[in-house]
Amino acid sequence: MVNYYTLSLLVGSITAFSSGVFVFLKNKKELVNKTFLWTTISSSVWSLAYFGMVTAKTKAVAWNYNWLLHGAAIFIPAFFTHFAFALIREERRRKKELIFFYLLSALFLPINFTTLFIKDVKPKFIFNFCCDAGPLYILFALYFFGMVIYSFYRVIKAGETKTEIQKMQLKYALWASAFGFIGGGSVFLLTFNIPFPPYPLILFSFYPLITAYAIVKYRLMDIKIALTRAGIFIFVYGIVLGLPFWIGSTTKSWFIATALAVVLATLGPFIYSYLRRQAEEILLREQHRYQSTLRELAKTMIRIRDLNQLLKIVVRTVVDTVKISSGGIYLRDELQKAFVLKHFLPQRAKYNFPELIPIDSPLIDVLDKEKKPLLHEELGDVGLSADSASLVVPSIIENNVSAFMLLGTKGENQMFTMDDVLVFETVSYSTSLAIENCRFWKEIEDRQRKARLQEMDTYSYSLAHEIDNPMQVVIGQADLLQKYILNELNPPQEKQLELRESFEYILEAARRVSGMVKAIRDFGQVTTGELRPLKIEDVIESFAKLYYPQFKAKGVIFQKAVSEGLGFVRGEKPELMQVLVILANNAVHAMNYSREKKLTLKAERLQNGTIRVSLKDTGSGIKNEMLPIIFAPFTTTKASSEGTGMGLYNAQKIINRHKGKIWVESEGENKGTTFFIELPVAQDVNEEDFKKENQDKKLF
Repeated sequence: MVNYYTLSLLVGSITAFSSGVFVFLKNKKELVNKTFLWTTISSSVWSLAYFGMVTAKTKAVAWNYNWLLHGAAIFIPAFFTHFAFALIREERRRKKELIFFYLLSALFLPINFTTLFIKDVKPKFIFNFCCDAGPLYILFALYFFGMVIYSFYRVIKAGETKTEIQKMQLKYALWASAFGFIGGGSVFLLTFNIPFPPYPLILFSFYPLITAYAIVKYRLMDIKIALTRAGIFIFVYGIVLGLPFWIGSTTKSWFIATALAVVLATLGPFIYSYLRRQAEEILLREQHRYQSTLRELAKTMIRIRDLNQLLKIVVRTVVDTVKISSGGIYLRDELQKAFVLKHFLPQRAKYNFPELIPIDSPLIDVLDKEKKPLLHEELGDVGLSADSASLVVPSIIENNVSAFMLLGTKGENQMFTMDDVLVFETVSYSTSLAIENCRFWKEIEDRQRKARLQEMDTYSYSLAHEIDNPMQVVIGQADLLQKYILNELNPPQEKQLELRESFEYILEAARRVSGMVKAIRDFGQVTTGELRPLKIEDVIESFAKLYYPQFKAKGVIFQKAVSEGLGFVRGEKPELMQVLVILANNAVHAMNYSREKKLTLKAERLQNGTIRVSLKDTGSGIKNEMLPIIFAPFTTTKASSEGTGMGLYNAQKIINRHKGKIWVESEGENKGTTFFIELPVAQDVNEEDFKKENQDKKLF
């Protein structure tokens, strides 16, 4: 006879078997999956055999089903305990306990076939046949529930040392197991002749489904949602199955009961779906709100053209909207062979995020392989805690990870749901496109800027030439006028000294202008790419004349100490001047709020055949964590509106092309900074060659 109870047993057998096989096929090597399979198979056999016994037509058939169901039930506690130990990763530590539990289960197996275990099978309640407990069955019941309680205790105890997210995973297993043992255990009451109908049997059907859910996907939904759906399902189908059965039993009119069952079964899915949606709308209102905001972010970020601004907006929006404890975004840097931390929030969480993560690190290997947002438990051992990397969201460009976000835990220790993961996957795709878009516009802007600079270089070179010609006339005529007035007109002695000082002042000012014009002309000279012999002293002198007005305007004391006989290097004067200008710009900016504004330039020849130039300032210094990445593109210590982060990167490229090296040293914040440049001495160049080279260049 098929009714609510027998149908619950049949459904429970099917869900247990299918869930166990499904999980096992997902990962055959994982011990958790194997032990779950053993537990569900034994539970499935028990449930199916119980169905066979209660619907059997003869007592002999019922006895056979009884032996089979208890043969499976005897090993359920041992299998479940093994599964619990595997779930909390304690199976190796408790190997001896597991052996003892399996031996204890085996001791009950021969007793199963005696009347000491089950003394009879007979009609009970509405079942054709049901078990009647023998004298030793109480020991089995105590063993069964004692093992279950012990397993629950071990899982709860282990959960005390787990992260909040791991605790949520264990809650799945505990709630699901509670469903299973409350549902399946309800038939024990009939075995001991306690007149309580096994209404909770339907709960047994949920046990394998929810546990499989937790194992395969870890946390596809909040446990509140799982319980709510289960409650609604039980309520709706309790009415669908129970109301027709009650009417049929009361009125003895099974035609009416069957017709009502058909109507309710038709309406049941719609009622369940409606109630589920309404309940989830209430429970997930906050989640739906921030998911909507993230989807809007994914649509609008493509309009942003500045890469730094894009990365800031992404981190700020995600952290503030989802209410995450911390969030940081990393960008791939091929020069450093690492991912560089670009932005993070909040500031107090800076120690959660390493400045650099190597490209060949375990984390990047996992992201390159999976290419999708991953929960902390899916990452494996990558050296990151769940507090800083509860969810990792990579951005993939041309099948490689170009950037990724590390997201901490959600507010109130909530977990990331599968809906969250799917939304972040959309954000990931949009971030990838937006990064490519920013780089595209950056490339266009760089080309336009380079073209404008070339135009300005040509213009400044021409302008300097036009200014210098009349300035040379001024110098020449002032000198002639001085000689004529002092020598030919022969003014009184007291006037001669005054006139001589005035003419010297005029000539000095004119020569200073001429020197600055020459420096501008040198700086604006079109580079040819050819490294010619030159003197570092000339480069420094031209730089000093060019930048003197800036030092004066900013109140910076500039001192230079250039050793004699430095020798020659091969290079391009405009480019080396550009490097000094870049370093001076940074130094002046760093000294904006310093009490003492002093920049010292020192040049000396080293015994290793190089010339070292150093610029030491008294500015704000550089943090230790910034030192390894200070020459990386888009790296800056200035505000986003004051710098692009490309100056030092370009300076390094120029020095590398000159076969030299550049580095920085700083003792930390507010302790100043020193930049060093070393260039190889051109051993094959002497003074005569240098003069001849410059004469040929002037003639040309």
